[in-house]
Amino acid sequence: MLLVDFGPGAARVPPNDLLESVTLARLTTPLGSGASVQAAYFRLASGGRIVRHPATVPQILAVVAGSGWVSGADGREERIEAGRAAFWEAGESHETRSDDGLEAIVIEAEGLRPFTAR
Repeated sequence: MLLVDFGPGAARVPPNDLLESVTLARLTTPLGSGASVQAAYFRLASGGRIVRHPATVPQILAVVAGSGWVSGADGREERIEAGRAAFWEAGESHETRSDDGLEAIVIEAEGLRPFTAR
């Protein structure tokens, strides 16, 4: 067994123009290193934002604490809070922001599909 630390002490501010007041802690090896799935723990501070950009592969953002706003291709914001997730298709333009802070697990992978109850 291997334990992976994703607490605040493991969080980093990556050199990335897409992240404003956001830290992340990687849970897996990144896609760019040949991994088939990428996961990371994101923390958006109050006023934090992941600026609008296209998803490189299908991606899900699962909020585990706090709340914020997400938008997809149409730019219309939807409120999101702990216990809810947003899914974006590859190529879909999207953005995430928070007024009061938000923590989420982001998973990205080819073939990723959200679960939908029937």
